[in-house]
Amino acid sequence: MSASLGPGAEQVADRLGIRPGTFAHLWLAELEAVGPPPPELAPEPLTEAVAAERLALLGVPEADAADVLATLPHPGDESWWCLEREVHRLVAAMGDPDARRGVWPSFEGERHPVALRCHFIHVALATMPFTLAWRAARGEPEATAIESLADVARHMAIHRRVHGCTGIEAAWWVTLALRAELTDLGRLQFNRLTLQVSDQAPPWYPPEVAAEMGPGFRPGDPCLGIHIPEGAPLDHAAVEASLERAAEYFGRHYPVGQRRVATCVSWLLDDQLADYLPETSNIVMFQRRFELLPGFFDGDASILEFVFRVAADHPLDRLAQRTTLERAVVAHLRAGRHWRVRTGWLDLPVASAPR
Repeated sequence: MSASLGPGAEQVADRLGIRPGTFAHLWLAELEAVGPPPPELAPEPLTEAVAAERLALLGVPEADAADVLATLPHPGDESWWCLEREVHRLVAAMGDPDARRGVWPSFEGERHPVALRCHFIHVALATMPFTLAWRAARGEPEATAIESLADVARHMAIHRRVHGCTGIEAAWWVTLALRAELTDLGRLQFNRLTLQVSDQAPPWYPPEVAAEMGPGFRPGDPCLGIHIPEGAPLDHAAVEASLERAAEYFGRHYPVGQRRVATCVSWLLDDQLADYLPETSNIVMFQRRFELLPGFFDGDASILEFVFRVAADHPLDRLAQRTTLERAVVAHLRAGRHWRVRTGWLDLPVASAPR
């Protein structure tokens, strides 16, 4: 994980307190390789008034907005050195689901200075105009573009709930929204991807099986990823409406000229959940929409993170068990069993293109 830095990047590392051999040090090496942006990709300085307007547009609460505004970077300082290079690599990859995402370190929790915890929020604010302009140029509704960017505020809220302070969870994930890849359409989020190529491509069938299944399943075929953000219940009708919107939306703005399936990779597709939940539960009804692929990978850490927002080593007897799902998660683990992350696919309700 070691990487050598030039004098400029070394100075940034010293001022930010980033040590060699860390993930953050590798991040600086990547930013150094990206270099400063050309004039057309250079972000405008973040004034307090502009930043406050964008935070309000995203729906960021006042308490978190205050920390973000108090730590705004300025051209010439070490944080701006990082920010302009982050914006450069995000905008250069705008709308390309196959572009490499790169290294995004975690500055989560109170152990990090507030300026570092807010850094990727500053990056998001500086990138917003490019994202909105890119989507507008393709005829996408501004309201949908803004709703999709509000994923920044959603992950700030998660950070506040988990760590009790301002910051952002999973900065790498938020890059999907900033690069105009992630679109909120009601209850679900969707991103364009290429099977077995994109960073977010799901575990998939062996090539010979995929080839037999035909267009839409082969390596290199276009696909949609389905994601379930925190918030409202996974209501059956809301999910149906979201899938219908996705079929229309991507068929209009991103037609592909062939079958395009939608995939989901999640602990929510673990069919063991049906042993604990009623058949009419939202989760079981959601699962039944999908054709599951054979195989799985360990999902204990994933289900503990998303159901309880705790680490995998968190003591089970300290977990609140208020819901049927929470009780099921704990009972399964106490029995010495393990949860699974499964991959599933479905056809959208209305074909996005002739098959």
